[in-house]
Amino acid sequence: MGSNLNVFWANIVKGFFKKFSSEGRDGSGFERIAWLKEKQIKHLDDFTEKSVSLAGNTIAYKKPYELLHTYKDIFVKEIYQFDADGKNPLIIDCGANIGFSVLYFKKKYPSAQIVAYEADGGNFSLLEKNVAQNHLDNVTLLNKAVWVHDDGVRFNAKGTEASRIVDGAVSDADVVPSERLFHVLAAHPSIDFLKMDIEGAEYEVIKDCAALLPNIKNMFIEYHGTVEETDKLTTLLDIFSKAGFKVYIKNAADFLQHPYVDKKVNSIYDVQLNIFCYK
Repeated sequence: MGSNLNVFWANIVKGFFKKFSSEGRDGSGFERIAWLKEKQIKHLDDFTEKSVSLAGNTIAYKKPYELLHTYKDIFVKEIYQFDADGKNPLIIDCGANIGFSVLYFKKKYPSAQIVAYEADGGNFSLLEKNVAQNHLDNVTLLNKAVWVHDDGVRFNAKGTEASRIVDGAVSDADVVPSERLFHVLAAHPSIDFLKMDIEGAEYEVIKDCAALLPNIKNMFIEYHGTVEETDKLTTLLDIFSKAGFKVYIKNAADFLQHPYVDKKVNSIYDVQLNIFCYK
């Protein structure tokens, strides 16, 4: 009895120290953030540039919440995990933010060729730093918005994940360079992975690129919309089906706790979905 009790308390102490002082793993190849480290990060400010070591990478960042949330999605849950046909897949990353997706793809496929777009200047500066300080090669970084033409777009740069293309009604916006994704896809007969997280611009971009989607093997789209625009979602799903994709959908954010009562929220989007397309 005494021996069993000692083992019990030894396991309790071991678990305590593991939770509070060290990284563990959540069924993926990468460590989850230790409880104490996460608490420390949460209490940091949103404005100054900071640095943290995660998954063998040195990561420059500003927003603690976005760092924690994005790391869990990309490295712990591995929402972008895919099986490439070879060791050097071609990956087009639209909306790379500060570079978590690029870092993840390079961990999985060190020889991957990556083209990454980020229109927000503040985010792009951190993206450049994170690619450089982790010595990533074969990565092309473009400080442009992915869009349906090359004429530039009005862009609301917030230095966050919510930076987006806007119309003329938004006053605090600047014109930034844009690149028509259709031309990018047309230049490559086969693309292993297309990732698109462009805060609402995905609807127009996907419609413009519909004819070239059959050239893509795997595709991740973060859809941003409203309940009143359900036709946009059904249009995208029809395009994916015609391009030969099977589709799996998860909630990216759960805005309506009681949809029959709430109906919609008073914000830009009340529907945010992760759409996984594969063949």
